[in-house]
Amino acid sequence: MINSILKEVKFDKIFDDNAAGTDDTLNGDILDLANADSVCAVIALGDVSNTSVITLKAYTGDEANLSDGAYETDTATVTADATSADDKLLVLDVIKPGKRYVRFDIVRATANAEIDAGVAVRYNYRAIPTTQPDDVVDSEISVN
Repeated sequence: MINSILKEVKFDKIFDDNAAGTDDTLNGDILDLANADSVCAVIALGDVSNTSVITLKAYTGDEANLSDGAYETDTATVTADATSADDKLLVLDVIKPGKRYVRFDIVRATANAEIDAGVAVRYNYRAIPTTQPDDVVDSEISVN
């Protein structure tokens, strides 16, 4: 039997390319964790200015529109110097949030920070195989 990550997780694009900005909050797509116990967000940073502070947060709730939502305690944060965060990744893994819906938010402060993209990986499914969502236009498993 061959294991494949494509059968055990779902990939979602949660952020598009966002031009440099500061003092704002970018809201990602709301993810339904039905039958999954965990979700990990991976944010690709672009050009990040000196002193920029970028925080990745998870907002969770049981209502589909997150009207009952609250932020999880843990965050992923970087305070950049002139080049330390350029073209790097910011990652936040939320394991068993206790809520059905999760949205990742990016808070940008102090100086400009460009976001290239963001992807979430829903995992720890109670039933596999999973089916990839519409964000994935094609996926294949190569076995050699």
